[in-house]
Amino acid sequence: MNDIASRPINIAMVGCGRISLSHLDAIAARPQDARLVAVADRDQELARQVGERFGAPAYATLEDMLDLAEVDAVLLATPNHLHAVQAMAALKAGKHVLVEKPAAETGEDALALAREAEARGLVLAVGHTFRHNEAVRQVEARMPSFGRLLSLEVSMCVRWDGPQAPWWAERKAQDGLILSLFAPHALDFVQLVMGADDPVRVYAEAARLQSGWQGEDEAMIVMAYPGRRMASVHISYNQPTVQDRKTLYFETGILEIEHGEILRWNDEVIVIPPTGVLRDPRKLGGRGLSHYFEGQIEEFAKAVRGEPHRMPTGYDAARLIALIDRVRASARTNSAADAIDPPV
Repeated sequence: MNDIASRPINIAMVGCGRISLSHLDAIAARPQDARLVAVADRDQELARQVGERFGAPAYATLEDMLDLAEVDAVLLATPNHLHAVQAMAALKAGKHVLVEKPAAETGEDALALAREAEARGLVLAVGHTFRHNEAVRQVEARMPSFGRLLSLEVSMCVRWDGPQAPWWAERKAQDGLILSLFAPHALDFVQLVMGADDPVRVYAEAARLQSGWQGEDEAMIVMAYPGRRMASVHISYNQPTVQDRKTLYFETGILEIEHGEILRWNDEVIVIPPTGVLRDPRKLGGRGLSHYFEGQIEEFAKAVRGEPHRMPTGYDAARLIALIDRVRASARTNSAADAIDPPV
């Protein structure tokens, strides 16, 4: 594997469910950066079908693939509660890891992964896919020119009429649903904007409005940051139209991302997406996402090669899980009854 700087990264995929096809299509679209060498799923027939479709041998478990010398990295697209254990096993086997968000269920587990990766000189990266487009890249690049940031609002809403995977319904209320599955997208953007600072105070309210699962499906989060900066996050699984809006308030004006793609500064358009990305962005499926996943594979390959990259890795990734711990704890304290009992 010592020639990794001059060839594609050999990736083994674990989990062949709903989100895996986006990752697999991205790997296929970036042959200069990555090559699929194995897939695994506990549903062996599903693994066989996916492996046949993408030209890779199929296995039943992660462990079956860890001894394969050709595997440089493992991509985990499994249920949340498996992430930490599987990522640790891959790291201990000497493999780089790209894990679907969140990296782990607790900040303590995420920190253990960061330490293991550091000790072994490996990359532990998390799939916060929505940071990998031009609008977000330009936010990072241009922020210093806008002066002092005052506050930040993120609103991300969809309508999921019930579990999108069977394990969603199995999660207990105390484990979190939308705060564990959807909040990481919004909080990753907040962390990206706020830099190395963690919030000094966190307040969250959450509620369950649907009966198809045990956890919360609606939440509001307010955070206070050093320098009197503030951030708010609204996430929902209950909106009939898709919402993805991020607004940054500076002393000199307003920077806004609409539909996740269109960047404006004081109403002047700075970034528009390629033709075909925003087909009907208010509807599920009306927004193309392939460029996010392809950008993620490109950035992961850079990280593995030791090049500058935009992946959240190691201790930075663990900081986000520690923040999610704080958010869930606040929500349990402030709104436990609402999270358990949906309205009639």
